[in-house]
Amino acid sequence: MIEVKYGKRKVVKYRGAKMVVGGLTTKNKIDILLYISKEMANISEESELYERVISLSQEIFEVDNITLRLWDGKLLQPVAYLSEINGKRRPLQFGEGFSGAVFASRQAALIQDLELHPEYLDDNETTRCVICVPVINRDEALGTLSIEKEISHFYKKDDMEILEAMASQLALALTNVKLIQGMMESRKRQQKIQEQLEWDLRMGRNVQNQIVPQKIPPWNSLGFAFYYSPMVEVSGDYFNVVRRADHLTAIIADVSGHGVPAALVTMALHYHFKLCMERGLGLLETLEELSESVRPILPDGVYFTAQIVRVYADHSFSFVNAGHCPLVHYRYEQRNFDELDTSGLPIGFARFIRDNYEEKFGQLSPGDILMMLTDGFTEQRNLEGEEVGAERLYRWLDEQRDEVDELADGGGMLEEIFRGTLASWRNFVGDTPIGDDLTLLVIQCNPREREGYEFYRRAKMKNTAGEYTEALELARKAYACDASLAANLLLLSKLSYRQEQMQEAANYLTQYIEICGEKNAPTHYMLGMILFRMGNIAGAKKAFKKALAADHTFSKAHLALARCYLREKAPPKALKVLQSGVKMAPADNRLKQAMEQVKRYASI
Repeated sequence: MIEVKYGKRKVVKYRGAKMVVGGLTTKNKIDILLYISKEMANISEESELYERVISLSQEIFEVDNITLRLWDGKLLQPVAYLSEINGKRRPLQFGEGFSGAVFASRQAALIQDLELHPEYLDDNETTRCVICVPVINRDEALGTLSIEKEISHFYKKDDMEILEAMASQLALALTNVKLIQGMMESRKRQQKIQEQLEWDLRMGRNVQNQIVPQKIPPWNSLGFAFYYSPMVEVSGDYFNVVRRADHLTAIIADVSGHGVPAALVTMALHYHFKLCMERGLGLLETLEELSESVRPILPDGVYFTAQIVRVYADHSFSFVNAGHCPLVHYRYEQRNFDELDTSGLPIGFARFIRDNYEEKFGQLSPGDILMMLTDGFTEQRNLEGEEVGAERLYRWLDEQRDEVDELADGGGMLEEIFRGTLASWRNFVGDTPIGDDLTLLVIQCNPREREGYEFYRRAKMKNTAGEYTEALELARKAYACDASLAANLLLLSKLSYRQEQMQEAANYLTQYIEICGEKNAPTHYMLGMILFRMGNIAGAKKAFKKALAADHTFSKAHLALARCYLREKAPPKALKVLQSGVKMAPADNRLKQAMEQVKRYASI
């Protein structure tokens, strides 16, 4: 509360005129002005400022009512007052009432008796004496502030001077408050935008995680390990491995820049690369297709480098390069590294000309490693500013090989080498902020591949000779050496089926399908028949449907799927499958006969 003490004022008649007795001294006025300035200096919220204006006016002026109005561009709106008047307090037009007149003229007014000014009186108005001052900041009229008394001639010019000073402080405070609130609202908006952006980036990361492998099972004596880490939430790096029965294809790409624009390009790369693999395109054809499909949608100044490697069942390989880091071939027996490169510019600079690119070839021996990486790994610096460099990365990998003594299988060895190499890289880099997206993919040929293949070769001979028990034993030894040898998995499944070991037959065939990425109808049909014999009707239906997805005309799968529905006592579904089969293969009499039988069965 204000500490200024003054006697209560009163209005008296003197020589025929009314005058105020008591009130403020000159010193009181100075103290009050300092107090007002101090009270309004540290307010940061609009509502608090309004409340303080009302309370200060009550303390200083012995008011019956106080009204603060602010201009909203059309009307003077009552934003704060001490008490409501008879009839709801209403907004005022420009120039309306004493507040509107003061706002229009920008001049303070002391009206000693409102009864003499009927143009300012509303119905049931009880106010008689009023001081109304404009609230102005830098020539901008913000509103008006008025103090009101039900006794005429109650205020004098000293009061108007104090109220004008209060209005000036109010204008400054109001401008500051609006500025502060504007900043706070701006921060809130920025925070919401930031939160939305972070959410979008997290969603982008989730989507991007769906297009890169989360796990790569071994394939035909080849094991895999990889590391993928975006610099921010989303990455401009892309890699993938697509497998077929007789070969697999690996791609790694690095889009220039970072963040959302680069990540969107990786989505397009993924889509078109998968299309190329489904169409069975060669490596140069795939590069050309990626260029023709993705280059037109690249943002200005954006390009990408790419490397594609194809490894065949005999572990020969071919590769193409479009401005990417060299393919690294670690020769296990010789313990040396070859950097394999081809000519070719990054994609996005110009129209693809196939003669500017080339495909080269190589051969993997047991234990050999192929390394595909983006330049973020070798160009990363440590706290001293030293770059990792390719030679240092190669040395770490070779050193980790020394620490692997005994080996259960190629995958285990590769995992240990890979983990140790990454640990060495992290120790060297330390706490230095990562300066680029990081992707590393390594492929190793199982060191026991030859031993496993020899057991498989002998098992195959025994199977041909009809010595099935010996063949199964040898095939299991081959599996112990190399669980990913596709041909041996297929042989194991057939031998287990012959020996009535249905669960083992199903397990080996399922592994074969997973390893090879098989989509051919006979393989899925074979798995379905094994599951059907085991009584796993749900699993059998799923396998037969996959067979039909691979080949709609595969009559055996139609018949087998119909049998599953009949086993489930669902003849309408069986009939529908057979009818579909007849449409696909109208010359197949077995389907027609089965359809007629099901019709008769359903009618019984």
